[in-house]
Amino acid sequence: MSSTDSARPWLPTSLPSPTRRELLTGSMVLGITAASVLLKPRRIFDELTQGELEAAIPTTVGDYRFLTTSGLVLPPRDELSDRLYDQVLTRVYAAPGKPAVMALMAYGSVQNLSLELHRPDECYPQQGFTITDPEPLVMELHGHSIPASILTARRASGYIEQVAFWSRIGANFPPDRAGQSLVVARENFAGRMPDGILVRLSVPTASREEGAATAKAFLADLSRGLSPVGQRILFGEAGREIFT
Repeated sequence: MSSTDSARPWLPTSLPSPTRRELLTGSMVLGITAASVLLKPRRIFDELTQGELEAAIPTTVGDYRFLTTSGLVLPPRDELSDRLYDQVLTRVYAAPGKPAVMALMAYGSVQNLSLELHRPDECYPQQGFTITDPEPLVMELHGHSIPASILTARRASGYIEQVAFWSRIGANFPPDRAGQSLVVARENFAGRMPDGILVRLSVPTASREEGAATAKAFLADLSRGLSPVGQRILFGEAGREIFT
């Protein structure tokens, strides 16, 4: 993480009250979590081997070529993050005449309610960005729909990114943090600790339409170059349906 501005001008002076839906979801999650502790859920997937995620994601994606690994907004680097993610892949891709695509893929072989994926609407504000509320964005792949989200992130300097992202927990693609927590709790209650991945495609542009179109086209090209291992890491069991 970068150094924190002591004034913290981007932080709200007061926190909004939780909505009724959030309170109900929170109560459900707490109840399921308490029961799941007694069940001692088991790990389903082994940790990725060293370099397995990097090897599974191609460096050439359509017209795009891998350029650098630096310049991306990253999840917090703390003890929790070290436990949460087996591997984090960061790549900036460039193509002639097209906006850059900054790809982040953070994979964890174990998901429980103390180890959950950091979504962009959490880590971007910590880096000094102001963000819009995430809006639904459907990513179409080979006739299948991946429910994703998109938000706009701005710095005071005028720099703007359109951030498209989704999280996969086991075979599920929860649309928001509350849904993500509920899926994790439900899986743990069933005696399973699923794997999970956060996929983020950031495009430096002020145009939401251009950012969304670029992310969709990039993902479509990426999917065509994925190995079976890459398909499973990014899409889990759903990958069997998507790619057959």
